[in-house]
Amino acid sequence: MINAAVIDQLRPFIVTSWHGHRNDADIPAAVKDVWREKFERGRGPQQGRQSNVDLAVLDARGRLVHWFDVMPRDSRGPRSSLAHYTARELKRAAAWIRLDERPATRTELNLPELDQSRGIRVFVSLKDDRMTAYRAPVVEVVPLDQHDWKPLAYPDERRTVDAASLKPWLREVYPPGMMERTNPRTKLVYKIKTVEKIKTVEGKLSLASAGSDDKHRYALLSGTIRLTDEGADAFSYEGQLEVVLSYKPNDSNVKSLRGVFDGIYPRFDRMHNRTRYLPLQAAFESRPE
Repeated sequence: MINAAVIDQLRPFIVTSWHGHRNDADIPAAVKDVWREKFERGRGPQQGRQSNVDLAVLDARGRLVHWFDVMPRDSRGPRSSLAHYTARELKRAAAWIRLDERPATRTELNLPELDQSRGIRVFVSLKDDRMTAYRAPVVEVVPLDQHDWKPLAYPDERRTVDAASLKPWLREVYPPGMMERTNPRTKLVYKIKTVEKIKTVEGKLSLASAGSDDKHRYALLSGTIRLTDEGADAFSYEGQLEVVLSYKPNDSNVKSLRGVFDGIYPRFDRMHNRTRYLPLQAAFESRPE
């Protein structure tokens, strides 16, 4: 989760990113300048703890003004100091390119919303004890049309729902970090495949009525789903899906949806040459209500 102080310091900048390797042919000039300094004698990783992510600030002509490793070399302080360190370095860069001092403001969190359509909001978090940033949920909103809601119509009798019919929103359940499985050619993170005829969201889910009250009828959707990403090695992971749906008394169309996914994501640890199994969790809610 980005600290509010960091957000305030980032406001004057146009923010973009580049993801690649040191032997790539298309390395931007500013990245070359950063790496030339970072790995010159006396500043290499052997001189202290460094990460593989750097933040660089360019002026209006694209010239490198300031850069810093996102992990401070002296990391003996409390973990919260990472945010203060980042904000301080951005403030230094702003002074060098003569950006106006911005008054401190309180940053409010606004979740992404669907303004002119109905759909589902998805929250995904990877519970990695080594990378605490993954624990902060990434939020996506997925617009759905009437066809997408049809498989979840009220069940007069228990029936089976193919998880593939829910692919538009279930395919958002993947680790959101940029250090996950990446296409070596495009440098883009692998996601869950979207090709209709390829089974990348699999599972047979049970949909059954779950009681009623004065205003609504309810149903429970549950079962195990398996997700396969875009990589060529058929990499996949699975978890348990539990969703509560509500309906108006005389209407089979879904009124609201609330649910969770609780799964395990295997991540290969190159340093220790073994696979770690990390909890991957997601929550779902229909929007707007």
